[in-house]
Amino acid sequence: MQSESERVNALRQSVMIPSMKNVVFRHLFVACLLLACVFAPVVKAAEVTGLYQATVPVESRDDERQRVRAFAAAMREMLVKVTGHEDIREQPAIQSALSAPQSYVESWAYRTQTDATTGQQQLMIEVSFYQAEISSLLESSGIAVWPQNRPETLVWMIIQDEQGERFQVDPNAGTGEEEMQLLQDAAKLRGLPVLGPLWDFEDQRIMRPEFLWALDETTLRMASARYQYESILAIRILKSVTGQIVGKAVHVFRDRVQETEVLDGSLNDFIAAATSMVAKELADNYAVRVSSTTSSSAAQLMLLSVEGVGGLNDYANVLHYLESVAGISDVQVREVADGTLTFSLNASGQVRQLVENLAIDRKLQALSDPAMEGNYFRLRYRWQAL
Repeated sequence: MQSESERVNALRQSVMIPSMKNVVFRHLFVACLLLACVFAPVVKAAEVTGLYQATVPVESRDDERQRVRAFAAAMREMLVKVTGHEDIREQPAIQSALSAPQSYVESWAYRTQTDATTGQQQLMIEVSFYQAEISSLLESSGIAVWPQNRPETLVWMIIQDEQGERFQVDPNAGTGEEEMQLLQDAAKLRGLPVLGPLWDFEDQRIMRPEFLWALDETTLRMASARYQYESILAIRILKSVTGQIVGKAVHVFRDRVQETEVLDGSLNDFIAAATSMVAKELADNYAVRVSSTTSSSAAQLMLLSVEGVGGLNDYANVLHYLESVAGISDVQVREVADGTLTFSLNASGQVRQLVENLAIDRKLQALSDPAMEGNYFRLRYRWQAL
């Protein structure tokens, strides 16, 4: 039997470093950014795959007009995953692109899917899109991209059924499996990694049913602290005999709390609204605008010092790591001295956002606040790759 520590460690741990692009700052703007720079705690993240793919239902393999409509539906779904925003489809440039989606399609394939509830078969089309073309579309529209390394969200859920019985959702214990599956499916459509708690003795001791039903913020933070998740979603659902629900969802993210609720609504619509709320909040914090080129007039120049580099392997790993970060360009080694590597680089976005996104990664530990040195921002980190 696994110990508690082994079970907690079994929860996925990845790293996320979104990319940043350079902007030339006026001195006053620089000062404001430096005042705003804060270091976020280490958090859990997951690498989301398939962002530039989508699967939608179709009725025929041979109807070309129907296939083009399916391309547009798949492209709408894909854009929500890539940006984290449902309303992206309302942008004029996006609507124009959706009217002729063929040029963005890299490949497609048909497959048959069996409905788990009805047992009926449904023809589906899997569509893959050109990442470069989608990036160009979003760049020209001024729309930020949410990188594939994304914070995981810890989900607490409680349900009161038609008979008035109240229970916490724990699929491992056979409770709330349908509702959790609906939530996972809705989250997947939005590129949102979600995970439930262990519901072991410690969770049950802190997160008592009455506290979860009340969506008590203090208890949510206390019960979630052991998991080290910044993004916490709590959901309560009251089912009625008519099939409608009364639902409320609370998203706790750092010092912010957002809510959404429904009265006599459908479970599917409520779950969609809850996951959409979380995706938008996280995308607003982590999405970046990535340009296909980095001009010198738009470059934010940075000096990044990395301490704790203990040999050629670390040297190679640090360099490879920085070069793999999307949006960071022109990485050059400036100095090697006493276990410290100093790089010059260009990076997109604001310094505040770069610092925040670097903090989510466990490979680099921030040693000080960013400081302006001539034309450069100086950042100091320690290499602590696992």
